[in-house]
Parts: sequence; C-alpha cells; structure tokens
Amino acid sequence: MKKLFFLVTAIVLVLLTSCNKTKYGNVTVWQKIGVDYGITVVSINGVSSNITSEVSSTPECGKSGCAVFNQLETGTYNYSASDGEANWSGTIKVTEGCTTLELY
Repeated sequence: MKKLFFLVTAIVLVLLTSCNKTKYGNVTVWQKIGVDYGITVVSINGVSSNITSEVSSTPECGKSGCAVFNQLETGTYNYSASDGEANWSGTIKVTEGCTTLELY
C-alpha cells in the first residue's frame, strides 16, 4: 500500500510540474546615436511606447529613453513605429527574459 501511495504521489507531482505555464518576456526597442529620428512611437500588440533618446550600443532591458514593453506573453508579434517621417514595421519574437530590437 505504501508503494502504491508513493507511486501515485510521484505521478501527480510529475504531472503538476510538467503543466504548461504561461511564459513572459520584455522588449526594449532602441535607436543608435546619430540616426537623428527624434521621438519615435513604437506599437506592439496595441500598446505604444516612445523612444525619446538614442544610445551608443544595445541597451540593457528597460533602459530609460527606449521604448519598453514588459510582460508580453512569449510568441511572435507585429510591431510598427514612426517618428512622423520614417516608418518601420515587422515582426518580433518575444522570448523569456529580454528581447531588444534596433530601429535603423
């Protein structure tokens, strides 16, 4: 009886730990110093964020002045961006952790 109890308990634990849990990631969209686009409005999944400053190289996730999107469910999203003159669009794959995208 004890063996059966432990076997059933082990099976239940394996099933519970293998359940699909929703995974999330963060996205930081940036522009390099010298591109001079001005304020760029970036939209992902119906949410907008602004790039208000340029950076010299790939920034850390959530960098101030970059367009930041937090807690997006992992997957592929369409994005669009505009500074009033230049326009960008495409897809971005969000993975767990941080994904960065340079607009140029």
